[in-house]
Amino acid sequence: MADLVADIVVEYDSRDPTAGKLPKAARAKLASMREARDDARALQQAIWKKYTDALEKRDQAEIEAKRMQRAFDDGLLFTEEDLKYRSSPGVVQGVRRAPDNRRVNEAKAAVDKAKDELARRQAQNEQRSEAWHALNRLVKRVEDYIDDLPQGTAITAAPPKAGKRLAGDKLKASIETVRSTIATLKADRRDILMAPLPSSHASEFAKAWVAQQAEKARPRLYGLLDGGQVGIEFPVEPAPVNTTVVMDGGTAFGHATGYAGAVGAVALQCWLNPGAMIAALERDIAEIADDERALDPATRAYKDHEVSLQLLEAEREEEALIEMALADGLAVTRRPDADVRAILGLSGDLPEERD
Repeated sequence: MADLVADIVVEYDSRDPTAGKLPKAARAKLASMREARDDARALQQAIWKKYTDALEKRDQAEIEAKRMQRAFDDGLLFTEEDLKYRSSPGVVQGVRRAPDNRRVNEAKAAVDKAKDELARRQAQNEQRSEAWHALNRLVKRVEDYIDDLPQGTAITAAPPKAGKRLAGDKLKASIETVRSTIATLKADRRDILMAPLPSSHASEFAKAWVAQQAEKARPRLYGLLDGGQVGIEFPVEPAPVNTTVVMDGGTAFGHATGYAGAVGAVALQCWLNPGAMIAALERDIAEIADDERALDPATRAYKDHEVSLQLLEAEREEEALIEMALADGLAVTRRPDADVRAILGLSGDLPEERD
């Protein structure tokens, strides 16, 4: 029990303000993730050095191949054969030269080999770079989440949950299964958040909007009723007017800005005949409404909350399986959008990370 309490209590570490805000287990997890990121960076830099070496060797091989080709074209690469008399085989009559492209072919083969090695190193570098960037982005997400929590937020650990120990293929299969569940829950949540409002809510909004617009066009009648003013004044909406000014007989131009005003046409219609305006809006709302999929705000909030709880639980299960896999030396990576609370084992009372 004492260990659990110690794990939940946050001990601030001024040397690392981010990790220093975390419970003990979460702090250790973040340290492990940072170490994995730094290891991935070191591997990427080592591969980058090999890639640049391979690039230099490719360039040198191409230079040598061009040099050999020029020598061959200039007749500097050839073979020599002694010409002898048939009657006197021991007497050399002369020398016969023939073009020798053997060294050219060898140089070209060296270029092909260097290119193959360069392509291999380039693929390794891209793979290592992506691994490092993925870990770096994930660590940055975790750090940003912790740093962005409101000041004074109590960062507590989630209650520990024992899981069944798995290994090998069963462990990999379990990870894929829970990730499929997570994908399904995320899709369900998107459907909930993107579901339209019921037509009744849209109609209520339309009525309120028509009333608001009608007020903008309502005429001022106080002066007319008092007898001190003749005429009716409608509110005027100001509108900027920009124009080009021609000066000096067309040899110079300038710009002028002024303001004009007019009664808003839509607002005037809402004031004159609000019933007709509302009826027209409700007619159009009915044409596009999808009440079978619609959710009112209260139902949407409830369903979203329920799915979010299921999603966090599934992500906690996924993280537990990932920890088992990493402990067994299996090549498993965390999803780039994994919930920080699940990764660090933090309480679900903490706010959810938002895009």
